[in-house]
Amino acid sequence: MTTEDLTGARVYGPDNEDVGEISELMLTDDGQLDRAVTDVGGFLGMGERPIAVTRDEMEIVRFHDGGDLRVCIDSTQEALEQLPENEG
Repeated sequence: MTTEDLTGARVYGPDNEDVGEISELMLTDDGQLDRAVTDVGGFLGMGERPIAVTRDEMEIVRFHDGGDLRVCIDSTQEALEQLPENEG
């Protein structure tokens, strides 16, 4: 899996709720995924807020055919919108 695979991936919460999209990846000094900046909230791309989700909070699933992947998280969109905005 590459950063290109994850960047732009949709993030899904409980009950298959679409909660956002990964816009940027933050790596450790040794190149491992540390956090994913996820854009949440808004409507049609307007008013979204970037929040950081740690690698431990995400489950990354690639479909059997090797195509799309899905990022799952155990938080609702409402809960994610309450997190502080990522300042970059």
